[in-house]
Amino acid sequence: MLNKYRSNVKGILEAIVRPLARAGVTPNTVTVLGLAISLLGAYLFYRGEQFWAAIVLLVGSLIDALDGTLARMTEKTSAFGAFLDSTFDRVSDGAVLFGIALGNLVDWRWAFLTFMGAYLVSYERCRAELAGAGSLAVGIAERAERLLILILGALFGRVEVAVYVVGVLAWITAFQRMWVARERLNR
Repeated sequence: MLNKYRSNVKGILEAIVRPLARAGVTPNTVTVLGLAISLLGAYLFYRGEQFWAAIVLLVGSLIDALDGTLARMTEKTSAFGAFLDSTFDRVSDGAVLFGIALGNLVDWRWAFLTFMGAYLVSYERCRAELAGAGSLAVGIAERAERLLILILGALFGRVEVAVYVVGVLAWITAFQRMWVARERLNR
């Protein structure tokens, strides 16, 4: 849902990326940096430092939005870059939930169910699009929404509530995508 507003912040992202492009920073470097920041956030969750984990994830989510803009702006888009970004997004999502569970901020079973739902949402999109369903960017809780909910929950010291909400919304989104994929692929 939030992805449809990406064009509204395009100018801001380009202004941030312009100095990086002049400095010769590559999109894949930004992708790797985004993962490193997310892993730091996961570690802070493990240590029980919800507020600082949220701040770090907020910075990481901004960095995560820059790699694609940098790639388009410098005409360095590539299939591997898109693959790397998607792969590192999955690693980041899993690490954050693992850090939350390992820090005993939520029951590990809820973290696992949330993890499964989040991964299923991403997998369904990829698989349905490969099968010919067209863009499957549908559902109430894509990655941006899930991350925002976790950040807000952690800012208020209630990341466990955020994990519950993200888990439920991820599974609803998975069922929404399954429904849409079924409709499109059975035509």
